[in-house]
Amino acid sequence: MRAMKLTDARVALIKANVSKRIEYPDELLTGLRLRVGTSGRKSWIVRARIGSQIVNKTLGTYPNLSLSKAREKARQFLIESADRGHFQPVPLFEDVATQFIEQYAKPKNRSWHLQQRRFEIHVLPHWRGRRVDSIRRADVIAIVDNLFNGGSKVSANRLLVLLKTFFKFCIRKDYIESSPAEAVDKPAEEVSRDRYLSEKEIKFLWSAATLLGYPFGPMVKILLLTGQRRTEVASMKWSDLDLDKGEWILSAKDTKNAKKHLVPLSPLVVQYLKALPVLGDYIFTTDGETCVSGYSKFKVRLDKFMKFNLESNEAKWEEWHLHDLRRTVATHMARLGIPEFIVSKVLNHSVGQGITARVYNVYSYAAEKRHALETLGSEIATLVGEPIYVSST
Repeated sequence: MRAMKLTDARVALIKANVSKRIEYPDELLTGLRLRVGTSGRKSWIVRARIGSQIVNKTLGTYPNLSLSKAREKARQFLIESADRGHFQPVPLFEDVATQFIEQYAKPKNRSWHLQQRRFEIHVLPHWRGRRVDSIRRADVIAIVDNLFNGGSKVSANRLLVLLKTFFKFCIRKDYIESSPAEAVDKPAEEVSRDRYLSEKEIKFLWSAATLLGYPFGPMVKILLLTGQRRTEVASMKWSDLDLDKGEWILSAKDTKNAKKHLVPLSPLVVQYLKALPVLGDYIFTTDGETCVSGYSKFKVRLDKFMKFNLESNEAKWEEWHLHDLRRTVATHMARLGIPEFIVSKVLNHSVGQGITARVYNVYSYAAEKRHALETLGSEIATLVGEPIYVSST
């Protein structure tokens, strides 16, 4: 069970599993766990180790012992035991992974949810329940090779980078003395991509996205019409938009280069956004509370539709990635006569500039960016035969 942010309300609502006992690790205090028996009895335990042995100490039962009191008793027990040199909290992989996401990834990386997902999909099934100091170099190689041999070569590289960073975090926390990932080399050489979608491919992509439906179909169209990054579009919020002005403003915390960014919305984008359901603040969502993820699954379906359309028209299918849509936007803007500098502004590429420019000039080149995106939008509308009913702002 992943560590969770326990609260009094959450503890009170947790129900028993009639078939097995379940433990809920506390996210705020490593070692403290709520144990819920099949009868519904809730007990507070603190998990620690003596040498190589794992020891569980019962602190009391809930609700007789409240959450705050349980944390207090567990913390005191661990401090006193550490002072005596006998006990140390047991850092299980899943507990430390949660700490890493909360204390390191979230503050430093706006794509932290992708790192969390890599842990959940590729690592936790293999290392759940293991002490973090028991993981060896061979374990790291096995887990990276498993992904590489499955055909996900670049993803294997990304996973290794994540594990190297994770184990450095473990060293700083004094959970381990050396990193088992340090001497592991990347399994694949990465080559700079130059793939972009042709005008014919854009037509069939548009048709495939329509078949895909909400939320991923419209998301693909917005990616193509704005040129913004996948995670930025996926986490797009209604509260960041002004549809009357045709503006989308991304805060610095929401962009890869940590720069506030204005994206002028073309009439075709505004038209599509106005037609979407409002299920919460996130525009592309399946539950109304979180933004969409699971890109690889929907990409498989999108490729299936697009490949069928292409081959039905005796056109050649070539593999492409979602990130290639940014290159597609840049390529076709250049074809339409948009200056490279303005294309770079649209894509929010990092360029050297002073603090004044970074802080105050979110509206710099706004008119030029709007012209570029409206030109692109009109071109795509013509290519795919999409009528535009919303007028330019």
